[in-house]
Amino acid sequence: MSCTREVSGSPVKFSADLGTVLLDADEIDDVMGTSGSEVLDEGNAPDDTIEANPPRCHGLVYIAGEIEYASTNFTAMRWRIVRAENVGAVVEMVAQLPSVAKADEFIDEQTKAWKGCADEVITTKDKVGTSTTQDRVTEVRARPHTVIASTFTLSSGMPCQHVLQAMSNFVLDVSACRNNVSDQAEAIASKLADRVQPG
Repeated sequence: MSCTREVSGSPVKFSADLGTVLLDADEIDDVMGTSGSEVLDEGNAPDDTIEANPPRCHGLVYIAGEIEYASTNFTAMRWRIVRAENVGAVVEMVAQLPSVAKADEFIDEQTKAWKGCADEVITTKDKVGTSTTQDRVTEVRARPHTVIASTFTLSSGMPCQHVLQAMSNFVLDVSACRNNVSDQAEAIASKLADRVQPG
């Protein structure tokens, strides 16, 4: 016996002022258990500042990448980098896509890509500078409208959690890194989702 049922109508599109969706530094401190965090950078368009090897894993270690988002026909985007010195960092992003179907399609595509990166060591190289970083993917798990990856940086041993989530026609993209990280990226994504309302 099925516990699901079909309902008529189409998925509800949501709306939001993207500037009010992202958490500020104090709110990030509350979730991360840090203090003195500051906003390092923010923007409203995707960029592409690193090369990842294997290339298919770019989106697992990089947020708001042009490689991932350029083809989504997103209509708005906002991202922010918040860091507590010598403790950890959070990157948070919200993108508005043209439809609920487009957002779900994007999550499905990225879920397949991320699962293909499980147990991989991803090498990233800064296109401007000469720095290179290696991150091992320790876990990738998916649930409806969401994919979550856990990684740690080989040089520092710093663990990170990365969450990609569809909320109606929005995509939420959050990475949280610090020594005792567990589900903080999920907690931040949940707070962002609460700020996206039916429109």
